[in-house]
Amino acid sequence: MTQCIASDNTPIYFTDTGAGPVLMLAHGYGCTSRYFRKNIPELSKHFRVIAVDLRGQGHSNKVTKGPRVSRLATDIHGLLTELNLTNVTYLGWSMGASVGWNYWDLFGADRLAKFIFVDEPALAAADPDNPTGAMSMDDLTAFQNNMRDHTDARLKLLSAHSYIKKELNIDDLVADSQLGNGDFLSQLIFNHHVLDWSDVLPTITLPTLVFSGENSLVNWKSTKHVSDMIPNSRFERFSDAGHMLFFEYPEKFNQLVTEFVENKQFQLQ
Repeated sequence: MTQCIASDNTPIYFTDTGAGPVLMLAHGYGCTSRYFRKNIPELSKHFRVIAVDLRGQGHSNKVTKGPRVSRLATDIHGLLTELNLTNVTYLGWSMGASVGWNYWDLFGADRLAKFIFVDEPALAAADPDNPTGAMSMDDLTAFQNNMRDHTDARLKLLSAHSYIKKELNIDDLVADSQLGNGDFLSQLIFNHHVLDWSDVLPTITLPTLVFSGENSLVNWKSTKHVSDMIPNSRFERFSDAGHMLFFEYPEKFNQLVTEFVENKQFQLQ
């Protein structure tokens, strides 16, 4: 992996594969760029694919500060600036989508051309106004403590809940996740969970593709609502797929991403 030094001197690691239009891949909470291992080889035939290990996760685990989505978004902007990349399609899965929304809030369309968001609600926290949320505040506190005190076990369980095709082997993904910094992740999950992006999503003006897994731990209707709030958006729901729909159905996912980025036979709403 290649290293980029963020503005606060934190090393951020990434892979750089292929050539052509730039596609940036940002993973979900507690995961790494390795989760895209079924996507990068095919997508890099068409694009220059930059896949980042977000701050505090994977190989970017040497971190003492910044357990906030806004800091992760700033890292992405710094990486694109350092590499002098423009007209980038940003693909964010799960928390990686929230990082993209925060990027838009902070930097607008700077260096970007399109968005792809995968299986993320506008608000993850569950409350009376958001009953389909992932966790209540009490559950969130328990999760934080568990992540801090039992990091490896918590990350293994999180990965296991992210897909439904259990015949697939994810041992290598779990091992990569377990590189993550437990103290950092314990703090990051709270910040990620309580942020509501409902005011930001309607301001996005870039062409956007939104994916959802019908049997995901994220209610697919919540993800559909994200697509509905973005003016120039298309929604794709994968039946019989979980949160890691890109891993469970990589051929279909890669084809749709390629068509969207290349504008081949792809019509937005």
